[in-house]
Amino acid sequence: MSRDDAGSTLVAVLIVMLVLTIGGLTLGAVVVNTSGMLVSSGDRTKAQAAVDAGIAAQTARLESGDLPCAPVSGTGRVDGTGSPAYGFTLICGGGVATLTATATVGAADVSRQAVFAVTGGTEPPTAGGPGLFYTYGMGTRLNSYVFDDVNSEVGIDEFTGSAGVFASIGKIACGTGSVFPGDVYSKTGDLQLDSGCLIKGNAYIGGTADVNGGTIEGTLVAPKDVNHTIAGTVGITGGSEGNVFVGGTFTLNSGTVYGSATASGAGKTTLGSGTIRGNFRYRGSYGVWGTPATTIVKGGIVRDSAMTAPTLPEIPAWQDVTFAPVNTTTPPKAWADEGWKLTTVTGTACAKWSGNSADVTSLAGALTSKTIFDIRACSGAFDTNAGGANKEVKVNRDIAVIANRWYLSGTKFKSADGNPHTIFLITPDGNPSAAGPQCTSPAGDSQQLNDSTVDPKIAIYIYTPCLMKFNSGIATFRGQVYSGELAFGGGVKVAFAPRNVPGYDFGKDIEPWPGGGGGGAGLVFSLVSNRDIPAAGP
Repeated sequence: MSRDDAGSTLVAVLIVMLVLTIGGLTLGAVVVNTSGMLVSSGDRTKAQAAVDAGIAAQTARLESGDLPCAPVSGTGRVDGTGSPAYGFTLICGGGVATLTATATVGAADVSRQAVFAVTGGTEPPTAGGPGLFYTYGMGTRLNSYVFDDVNSEVGIDEFTGSAGVFASIGKIACGTGSVFPGDVYSKTGDLQLDSGCLIKGNAYIGGTADVNGGTIEGTLVAPKDVNHTIAGTVGITGGSEGNVFVGGTFTLNSGTVYGSATASGAGKTTLGSGTIRGNFRYRGSYGVWGTPATTIVKGGIVRDSAMTAPTLPEIPAWQDVTFAPVNTTTPPKAWADEGWKLTTVTGTACAKWSGNSADVTSLAGALTSKTIFDIRACSGAFDTNAGGANKEVKVNRDIAVIANRWYLSGTKFKSADGNPHTIFLITPDGNPSAAGPQCTSPAGDSQQLNDSTVDPKIAIYIYTPCLMKFNSGIATFRGQVYSGELAFGGGVKVAFAPRNVPGYDFGKDIEPWPGGGGGGAGLVFSLVSNRDIPAAGP
């Protein structure tokens, strides 16, 4: 072999060795990559099995009623302690239930979401009872209206059938410094809830609801087919309610809904800015201002073309109260049956009730039984404004004053003996045969003003078909009001002490509708969608 041939052979050998080396390395890489892919595929398969099992298991619990239809989260496993675990969350409200399950196995993250339409459950009962304020109409904004929980006889939420404010007609409007202790109802009127106004219960609004910076800690129900506004807050962190049910559409403008929201109108709802922490269900369509709807709505987004408007609880109709004594010393039977005596005030005796000589304490401070004073024959009515005002009214028994009106300026209602007592201030309805309140002459509007106060030992029940106005920012009131119209000139601090007029039942034992919620039992869950979604990042 020549020297040149030997060199050629060496080159050939090197080329063969290089090819074999490259082939070996490539084969090794293929083997390694294939093994990694097999492991990754196996992890994903296990994670997928975990979330599928989680969706199936929690759906079964939901349908059986074992898992409440409410915001809840938890964990579970496919089968036994050694199998992959999954986490799940449930968002339930607004006629929608969104169930999400997530599992991580190795580097595989899998998340799946099932969305159900929710129907059935118990029909809501009607609302009843006069609550703290029942008024046929609203006269003014309720600014500086604050609930006095400390001096209340019972919590507003513990009184069956109660509410903060019932308004048959008229707009409920409030702003800075106003705190409603319970629910508010309006049969046909609007809601204007500005910044600084807090409703601690639910809001049932027959007209347009404008939550313009204020807060409803419970649920908003507004069946009217108009565009409503959510620029404030509905619900509280960790609350069981905080849902929005509207019969039309709504605009979310920097608002927060802690529950779910439904819009049953055929128009377009605007998810402009803010947050809906639950589900969003709509009938017509929706639009955005830029932020994606899936960023604003944390739960499911479901279109339901068959959705109908929510129902408003029944607002109790106006009830007429009359006072027709048997004679000048014998009260109506219902009062007599409860031990009441009657004094009919006429002539010079009227001076004790109004004018410079007013001195109600001399009449009501040393009684031997519950007494009714019928002063409708007195032209001056019950008026403490004359003679420098600042009159005291001390009582040692329950009393009732039947008057055409009252004008209480700087009046201090106190207990003469230190025991609890009730004072009824009643202007009878002028025409009971006519529907609604009838404020007919000589009846007239009544007021509590100029820092009048009510001793925590005293409860005052006011009934008048006319206007009742509270006109002092630092005045106090304790009791209940049932009026043809209600106005707040400067606000008042109000404590709740419920009473009943003898012979009349305002439906106080009827349970109100809380506006949302509901457990799993009795509900029907219809699957709307079931899909994989990107798992939440760190």
